[in-house]
Amino acid sequence: MDAAVVYADLNQARTQEPKKASPPAPPPDCCWCPRWHRLALKLGCLWLILLVLIVVKLSVLVQKTPVGKCIQENKTKTTVEKCTVNVSESSTKATESPVQLTCPCGWLPHREKCIQFSQENGVWKEGLSNCTRKGATLLLIQDQEELRFIKDLIKERINSFWIGLNYTLPDKHWRWINGSTLSSDVLKITGETKRNSCVAISKVMVSEDCHSENKWICQKKLKRL
Repeated sequence: MDAAVVYADLNQARTQEPKKASPPAPPPDCCWCPRWHRLALKLGCLWLILLVLIVVKLSVLVQKTPVGKCIQENKTKTTVEKCTVNVSESSTKATESPVQLTCPCGWLPHREKCIQFSQENGVWKEGLSNCTRKGATLLLIQDQEELRFIKDLIKERINSFWIGLNYTLPDKHWRWINGSTLSSDVLKITGETKRNSCVAISKVMVSEDCHSENKWICQKKLKRL
């Protein structure tokens, strides 16, 4: 009888042992992602930030890049100059803003004109035709100040340059190609004056046969922007 009671008590103790607790369930809004997914997400975010920084840097460089420049090569050196030279022209009315004028690339500004020295040689009429094709004329020197300006530009050159001045018959006068007569008080010409004579300038203004070969100087008006 006692043995049966003891067996019953042991059997009841086994049945009343507590069950092992199961792990808590994750909250419903929790996302269980593999570790490599999280790493890929972080790398993607870093790449996106780097891309934005590159775009910002490029936009700053574009804004700082200078424009409107050209490269002109000389036989002895290469110089970088502005393709256009802006000049402020005084307005006749105080209320008006200055007018911006410009010279084409390769032309030098002086007063109200642009000046270009040719690289090729030819007779006087070839220089005249070449300037005409460029929408210009052979140089017309207005006064002593402009003469000094031209001489300063060519003082280190060994060439002579045709200008727009020749000897006309039957009136026997030096005339500019615009029809005006040369004033001897302004410009002095050395050399023999005869039929088919034209003027070339170097250190001085010299009368030469129009069929001689020289370089030439063209001029055109400043262009309004």
